[in-house]
Amino acid sequence: MTEKYTVTAMFNGTADDVLRATGFSRSLITELRKSLGLIRVKAKEDKSDGKAVFATARVNAGDKISVTLPVTPCLYPASDIKPEFSYIDEDIAVVIKPSGVATVPVKSHYKDSLASVLASEWGEFVYRPVGRLDKETSGLIIVARNALAASRMHEIQLKGEIDKRYTALTDGIIPERGIIDAPIALSSDGLHREVSEKGKEAKTLFKRLAVKGNRSLVEFRLLTGRTHQIRVHSSYIGYPLSGDKLYNPHPDSAPRLMLHCSRLEFPHPTTGRTLICESPFLPAV
Repeated sequence: MTEKYTVTAMFNGTADDVLRATGFSRSLITELRKSLGLIRVKAKEDKSDGKAVFATARVNAGDKISVTLPVTPCLYPASDIKPEFSYIDEDIAVVIKPSGVATVPVKSHYKDSLASVLASEWGEFVYRPVGRLDKETSGLIIVARNALAASRMHEIQLKGEIDKRYTALTDGIIPERGIIDAPIALSSDGLHREVSEKGKEAKTLFKRLAVKGNRSLVEFRLLTGRTHQIRVHSSYIGYPLSGDKLYNPHPDSAPRLMLHCSRLEFPHPTTGRTLICESPFLPAV
């Protein structure tokens, strides 16, 4: 299986430089360096299919650079769960992940991961999630559908251009709004995270949306991206997430972790236009 792309050189330089400026990652270009024929260059006046070159070949503004990437799809065990999409095109899909489904098909969750959910509709494919959600967290997650889109989305993510909003149910009546600024580190048990002076910077914005009995419906926005950040921070200020088996002293307050990625805003990796995807959180408790 191959993926093919055509890029117009916007400046004089090497094919490597032009492709990097277009969004090809270093790992993709390293793959292209392995063999002659994966890159072809066609000058503006050239009537042929162009000539095969290496990534270090010189190109001129206006040249057409054709790239062929060999990819190896995987046949994941198909899940009984059918995927639900908030958005989908040939480059990306924004999937609504159910609670209880792992983002990554590691050995312990090979048959119950999001890859298997997608395999029930896509069959054999290359799985390229952008970021991840905890297994018990539901909601929106981006999956790139080709190597170039994955490369560009990785850069978008590194630049902090993916605005994520989470909706959660907390035990107790949380203040109307605030910011939690407390560093997070891995605890000594190797499983939990905890607020610690030795940890990495972590900042979370929150806004109370509603009150349900002795619980609060809250919107959280991450200013940093630490593992379990919302769960640790909400517990730290005295309002643990309902149903959180790791950080709530009363984990049976809900049948599942009541945390949902409800909104994503980010630039499309190909068109650059802003995409806003939303998935309402409707807790049953």
